[in-house]
Amino acid sequence: MLIGAGAFRDPELPDIPAVRANLEDLRQVLTHPVHGLLAAEHCQVLADPADQAAVGVALTTAVREAEDLLLVYYCGHGVLDDTGVLHFALTGTDAEHVGFSAIHVDLVKRMVGSARAKARVLLLDCCFSGQAVTVMSRRKSLALGQLDLTGTYTLTSTPATSLSHAPLGARNTAFTGALLDALRIPGPLTLDQIHHHIDQELAGRGLPRPQRRSVGAAGNLTVTRGPIQPPLPPLPAATASRPRKKPPSAKAKTGRAVLAMLPLALLQGSTHVPQAPDSFLDTTQVVAGVWQDGAGDRSHEADSSYNADVIMGLLNRTDFNGVITLRRVAREDAINSLRSQQVHIAGTLGITSFREQQVDFIGPLASSRLGVLVRSDDTHIEKISDLSRRTVCMIAGSTSIDDLTKVEKGARIVLEKDFGDCRTGLLASKVNAIVGDRLTLAGMQLADRQDTKLVDGIRFGPRTSTGFAIAKGNHDTCQRLRTALHNYVGSNDWRKHFSERLPLTRDFLEAQPTLEEINEMSCRGSTAG
Repeated sequence: MLIGAGAFRDPELPDIPAVRANLEDLRQVLTHPVHGLLAAEHCQVLADPADQAAVGVALTTAVREAEDLLLVYYCGHGVLDDTGVLHFALTGTDAEHVGFSAIHVDLVKRMVGSARAKARVLLLDCCFSGQAVTVMSRRKSLALGQLDLTGTYTLTSTPATSLSHAPLGARNTAFTGALLDALRIPGPLTLDQIHHHIDQELAGRGLPRPQRRSVGAAGNLTVTRGPIQPPLPPLPAATASRPRKKPPSAKAKTGRAVLAMLPLALLQGSTHVPQAPDSFLDTTQVVAGVWQDGAGDRSHEADSSYNADVIMGLLNRTDFNGVITLRRVAREDAINSLRSQQVHIAGTLGITSFREQQVDFIGPLASSRLGVLVRSDDTHIEKISDLSRRTVCMIAGSTSIDDLTKVEKGARIVLEKDFGDCRTGLLASKVNAIVGDRLTLAGMQLADRQDTKLVDGIRFGPRTSTGFAIAKGNHDTCQRLRTALHNYVGSNDWRKHFSERLPLTRDFLEAQPTLEEINEMSCRGSTAG
C-alpha cells in the first residue's frame, strides 16, 4: 500500500509537486514482473491522505492482511511536537497542533508490532527519522517488546537530530533515490545489503548516514526479485582472461508484503525501471575492449593500462559472476567493435553528443580540460601563447581543434589518426607538442616515464568527460553499470588509479565526478522496455 501526500494546507509545510511520480517509481520497482518483490494486487496506492483516519484505515488493512512480510515505508515531512516527539505530517497537518493532526511515531510502531506477519520492516525517509531507532531501543518500549517476538528491521534516512535531503532538480530524495538504486540491482539482496548500499552512497555525498536496527536475524531477510534470464552465448575467445570469484549467495526467501507509504518530500527529475532485457552481465563471459594511451607497440600494456584498470574496477562492482576477458581494440574502432558485438563494453571514451547517438554511455568516470604534452627536455612551452608558430599534433575529427584555435590561432596543427602517431612525431621532433585532454596526456606521460611531460600551467577549453560505452538498447544493463560506477567512483580503487595518474591536486579534484553528474550523463540514450 503506497500512501503519499504531495499537497499541504498549512503554509509552514511546503507542497511536494513530484510526490505522485515517486509513488509510481516505487510501485513499478516493487511490482516489476521479473525483478519485483510484490504481486501487483498486493501494492495499492493512497494519494494525499487528508487526516489520521484515512491513514489509519489503510495501515490497519495492511497490518491485517500481511502474512509473511509487512513492509511499511514513510517518507516526507517529519515534524516534532512541543515535547520533541516525532510525527509524520499529512495533507491536513497543522504545524501549530502537530499532536492532533499528524501521525505519532509510536502509533505506527505499535501497529507494525501487532501484525501477524512473520517479518516486519519499517523504512522511514524524513527529518529526525532516527528517533524511531532511538525510541525503539528503550527496553520499556511496548513496540520493542512486541517486535522482538518475530524479528523486525528498521531503517531510517537520518540520525535522530538530522534533516533529510531532497537534492535540487532530482526526482527522488537522497535516501529514496539510493533505495531505488539498490532495489534495481537484479538478484537476491538482503536488508543489510540494502542498508550498506544506501550508506555508501549517502556518505560518499557528504549527507547524513542512514541508521538501522535489526532484531534477531531480520537483517538477513532476502528481498528476492524474480528469475534471471538465461545466459547469452559467450563471444569468441579474446586475448586475456581473468577469472572472477563468486560472492556468497544468500538463501532466497519469498513472501507477500503490503507497503504503506506516507507523505514524501521530492523534487522533479527522471528515472526508469529496468524491463529485464537480456544482459551481458547475466552471461558467463564479458569481453571488454581496452587500448593503450599512446604506448606504441608495447603489447604488455594492454593488461596494465589505465583503461584496463578502470574497466575492471567497474565490473568488479557489478553482480557479474563469470570471466572478464580483455580484448585489445584500436580506440578509433571502439564503437564499431560494440556494434558488431566483438566486445560487450569499451572504455574509456570521451562522452560527446555524436557518440551518444551511436552507443550508450555510463559516466562520467572522470572529467578534465585540455592540456599540452611536450618532450621532457622542452623548456620553451609553459603557457598557451607559447604554441604560436609551433607545430602541434592533434587527433583528426577532435572537437579540441576548435577549442585550441579559439585561444591560440598561430599554432600550426598537424592531424593524426591516434595519439600513438602523435607521440611518435613528438619524440622524433617532427612536432613540438601534443594537445588533448589532460587525462589522456597524463596517461601517456605515465607510460613514457622520462620521455615526455605534461605542462602544468596549460589548461583550456571546457571540462570534458570520459566514460564506458555499451551497445544501444539495453536499459537494464546500463542502469546496473551506473550503480556500479557510483560505488567505484567513491572507492579507494578510484582514488588509487587517479592519484597515480593525476598527481597534481587540481587535476585530481577536477577529475572526480559527483553522483549527480553520473546520474545525469549515464544512460541518456537508452529507454526502458
